[in-house]
Amino acid sequence: MTPERTADQQGLVWVAERVGAEAITFRVEQQAQWEQAEAVRDGTLPRIDPDGVDLQEIDEGIRIYRSHDVPGTMDGRPAILSQRLVKRLANGNWEDDVEVESYRYPDAPRRR
Repeated sequence: MTPERTADQQGLVWVAERVGAEAITFRVEQQAQWEQAEAVRDGTLPRIDPDGVDLQEIDEGIRIYRSHDVPGTMDGRPAILSQRLVKRLANGNWEDDVEVESYRYPDAPRRR
């Protein structure tokens, strides 16, 4: 017995399949890139990126993660910083860097 689907439901199935396929493709690509680091292959770094859940984008030798708002200081004043983790492949290792994308002072408009 096969349940009947409306055209709308069939469209949702197609979207879910497409999104699922893209997620799997991205997962495979990012894992292959992670393993480019000699430190991963020799066991110095974990086999799977511990920050992988926040990974948004990969490019040649760079991994860019989701941004987060955190409390901090800008120009000597308390501020909310929008920052993201970026990892770069250097000397066989993934090196971490935190980049501030923007900031805002409490109760003030967002600045760049």
